[in-house]
Amino acid sequence: MRSRRNVVAGLGTIGVAGLSGCAALPFGNDQSANEDVSLSTRDIGSLAWPESPFPVTVPVSLVNAHRERSRELLAAVPSEPSVPNGAVAEEVRSNRERAADRLDDAPDESWPTEELSVWRGRRNEAACVLGAYRAATGEDDAEAVTEQRQGVRDDLGSFVANHEYRASSPLESVLAHAPIEDLVGDCRRRVRPDPAYPSDPIARPFQAGDAVGRVELARATLADARRLREVYLGGRSETTPQWTALIDASRRLEYATSRTRSSISDFLDREELPFRADLDGTAGRWLFRRASGYVEAKTEEAREHRNDGRFAAAVIEAGQILAGIEALRATINGLRDGAYQSEVTTESVARTADRVQEAMSAIGESENPRMAAQIVRPTLGTFEYVTNLIEEHYADAPRVEGDLAWVELYARAVPAAAEFVVERLE
Repeated sequence: MRSRRNVVAGLGTIGVAGLSGCAALPFGNDQSANEDVSLSTRDIGSLAWPESPFPVTVPVSLVNAHRERSRELLAAVPSEPSVPNGAVAEEVRSNRERAADRLDDAPDESWPTEELSVWRGRRNEAACVLGAYRAATGEDDAEAVTEQRQGVRDDLGSFVANHEYRASSPLESVLAHAPIEDLVGDCRRRVRPDPAYPSDPIARPFQAGDAVGRVELARATLADARRLREVYLGGRSETTPQWTALIDASRRLEYATSRTRSSISDFLDREELPFRADLDGTAGRWLFRRASGYVEAKTEEAREHRNDGRFAAAVIEAGQILAGIEALRATINGLRDGAYQSEVTTESVARTADRVQEAMSAIGESENPRMAAQIVRPTLGTFEYVTNLIEEHYADAPRVEGDLAWVELYARAVPAAAEFVVERLE
């Protein structure tokens, strides 16, 4: 963990004072050419994730179950597959080798829930290889795929019907059950017949493989949901159903976020500022676009999750909306004062990355570090995305600096947002 700066204060009385009348403010109009700015990952460093928000230790046995199942699937495919179509044989062989190699690699993930996601993906790859091989050699698994898909649907229905959201407290019910809700949602999507098993599997072996892999992934996803619930309940001696508490907290937070969001409605989901400001070629353009679009996207996501009965996820998303609103407010105030409009250089990107590190260190030091870790999760993905852009040489310097500036502003708002959410759970 790195040191922190002062946090955005007072989400309990969130306001966006000073934003009304911004159209009359003298916004900067700087524009610089940045085509020659060369960036490397050394300029932004790496970002240490906060401690896992899942409230109990996740045993390695959950990972081992996916690894062993993946090996079992690949063992049914010869290392040199005999397939009439030589091109298909080579692709199956290559896919098998790649999938097998990955089983010996430990994924570089800080949270066990993220590591499980990687292993579910590897299990899916192994099943795709087997399904494609069987189809290419004349085996038609259409009936088996249909039966297995229906079996997962039935098991999922039973799991959801018996999910009481038991926990030792309302806070822990959110931390423990939000990732389970995510898995349930993923499983629902993956039991849909898309892609469908082809009517002519020999002609379309890899479509057949994808259909087999999707069902296997659905099974793995539901298995992880069940195991995480068992792991959590096994780690707590006394738990009670928290369903009512989650619903009530979600409703209170929906009201709070709606009221707060209304104060910046003129700035939401916009490509351009609603007042005169030329941000062409600046980090400010990318910062505003990300900050403006994030709040609307997250609001819609939270609404969908409440409608689906995923109230633990909706509680976390309320905190993410509040942090996003504060990041947008800080963005507007910064643009008003001429920030984020100067020439972008390697040094300016590095300075912004340093501020990200400083802001992120506040997460572990906050009053509610596990809730803060859940709320800050979107910025961790943004930082990884920026890193990938740089590694693949697709990085536009103003965009990198703008995205990093959003990560900083959002992260600074997270501890206060987490405190606000936890107070409404109590």
